[in-house]
Amino acid sequence: MSNFIVDFFNYIAPHQCLLCSGTSLHSLCKPCEQSLAPWIASDSCPCCGYVNTQGHFCGACLQAKPAFDHTQAAFLYIEPIASLIQAAKFAKQWSLLPPLGEFLATCITEQQGIDRIIPLPLHPARLVERGFNQALEIARPVAAALRIPLEIGRLQRIKDTEHQARLSANARWQNMRGAFHYQGDLSGQRIALIDDVMTSGASLNAAARALKAAGAIDVQVWVVARTP
Repeated sequence: MSNFIVDFFNYIAPHQCLLCSGTSLHSLCKPCEQSLAPWIASDSCPCCGYVNTQGHFCGACLQAKPAFDHTQAAFLYIEPIASLIQAAKFAKQWSLLPPLGEFLATCITEQQGIDRIIPLPLHPARLVERGFNQALEIARPVAAALRIPLEIGRLQRIKDTEHQARLSANARWQNMRGAFHYQGDLSGQRIALIDDVMTSGASLNAAARALKAAGAIDVQVWVVARTP
C-alpha cells in the first residue's frame, strides 16, 4: 500500500471522496466509483463467485461444492479497492468500512427470503489485536439498507487459526476445519454471511458449514470484493 494512500486516509473529512479527496455527496465521487472494477455476476461462478466462467459453475465447485450456496460481491479485489480494504484492516482506518458496506448493499440483487445477516466473526484473540471486526462494520449498513435482521454473537470462531494470507490455497482449507461453531437453531433459515474479501473461500466455507450444521437450508456469501 502506498504511503500516499495511508497518509490520505488519515485526513479524510465528511463529504470528501475516499480516493481523490474531491468534493462528493457520497463516499466516492462518480469518476472514482467508475474506476473500481465491478464484480459481474453473469461472468462469474454462481456458487463461489470465481470470475471468467461466463456464468457457469467453476471446476472446483463442480468437483466439490462448498457449504455455501451462492456468492455476491461488489468489486474485484484489485487496485484501488484493495488499498481501501487494506487501509481499513491494517492501518486501523475502520471508518472506511461502513461506506464499503453501503456500496455492497446496492449490489445485492438476490436477497429475497434471507432471514438474517451474520458477519464472519473473528477469534476473540484476533478481535483484541485488531480492535474491531471488519465484517461486522460492513454488515451493519447492509442490514440497515436491506432491512434484514443482523445477528451477532451466535456464530463463533472457536479456533485461533494462522493468518490465511500466509498459507497456500490447499493449506487454507485445512487451516479452517472446525474453526466455527453456531450456538442456536437455524432450522429452515436462509442466511447471508458477510465478509470483506473472498479469496479461496475457505473461511466462509467453514462458517457456512457451521450454519448448515445448525439447520440453515441456504447460505449466501456477500463480500465487498472477490479476488479475480
